[in-house]
Parts: sequence; C-alpha cells; structure tokens
Amino acid sequence: MQLIKQREETEKSMLELKAIRSQLNPHFIFNSLSSIQGLINTNKIESANVYLSEFSNLMRNTLTESDKIFQPLDKEINMLETYLKIEQLRFQFEYSIKVDGNAVLNQIEIPSLLLQPLVENAIKHGVSGLREKGKVDIHFYLKNRNLFAEIEDNGNGLSGKKNPNGYGLKLTDERILLLNKIKGQHIEKKIFRMNNKTVVQIIFTNEN
Repeated sequence: MQLIKQREETEKSMLELKAIRSQLNPHFIFNSLSSIQGLINTNKIESANVYLSEFSNLMRNTLTESDKIFQPLDKEINMLETYLKIEQLRFQFEYSIKVDGNAVLNQIEIPSLLLQPLVENAIKHGVSGLREKGKVDIHFYLKNRNLFAEIEDNGNGLSGKKNPNGYGLKLTDERILLLNKIKGQHIEKKIFRMNNKTVVQIIFTNEN
C-alpha cells in the first residue's frame, strides 16, 4: 500500500509539474511579443525582423522539448543564449555564458526553462534601464559533484524582498518544490548581493 501511495503521489507531482511548465510559455510569449511591438513602434523594423526570427527559433525548440521536464544542459544553454540575443536587441546590454571545463554538458540534465524566468527578471529588474552599460553573466560550474548555476547582473536586480510574488519567480519556486519531490537531487535557490551585483544561484545537489 505504501508503495502504491508513493507512486500516486509521484504521478500527481509529475502532472502538477507539467501544468506549471506549460504556464511558462504564455508568460514568455507575452513578453516577447511586447518587445517586438516596442521595436515596431519605434520604427526599428530590421531589429524587429531579427527579433521575430530568433523568437520563432526559440519557440520551435521550446515546442520540440515541450513534453520533456528535463533536458541536457547544452540544449538549455542554447535556449538561454537565443533568449538573451532576443532581449539584447531591445535593451542593448552585454551578456556572457561561461561553463567550467569540468562540466560535461551533454551528460548533465536540468529542468527545462527553469533558469529562463530568472534571466528574464535579471534583465527586467536589473539591466533594462542601463542599456549599453548593463551586463548579465551566467556561470555554470561543478563543485563537490553538484552543479551550480549563477545569474549575475550589475543593476538593482532582484532582492529577497523585491517583487517576491513575480509570476516567473512564483512558477520557479513552485517547480523547485515539485522537482525536489520527484528527482534524485535537491534543488536550492539563493539570491544575494555581491560586489554591487545581484546574484541568483541555483544549486543542483547530487544525492546519489
């Protein structure tokens, strides 16, 4: 009976997780279309066309992976980079994605689009007003067999109290709670200030 109950709880968590995962797409689509509209309204037609092309590529990849809760880290990074290119067209900030050499990208899986809302918030609440002076840095590294993902911006960014009920952050927190129930690892989110920058740190603890 206990085994059946655990299986039912796991299946329920999986269904809830898929429901939350599906909510991320409308949220992202709304913000992307608003960005395209902004470019058109300011007569930046060429940038709008590039934006739309990148957005189409990203949405195609998202739909392809829509039935997967997890995907290889290298695919997640590719999607993040496409997203950053899209937003860079609008806000002109700089960005970088760094992966330590000891991280085997195609052998590590992380939840699909778990990091995207955090990157979105770093742009919206951090660097969007800084324009060319803005900088978003994403760093992946392994430490004690655990994967660390850090999103850093040089604006006001996020804080533990700012925008605590933001849609993307709320979904991220809900997903982490569910993922910790069904996956053989523990995921932890931390937000802190360091060197006048905001850092969002996600730790994927390997418990096996």
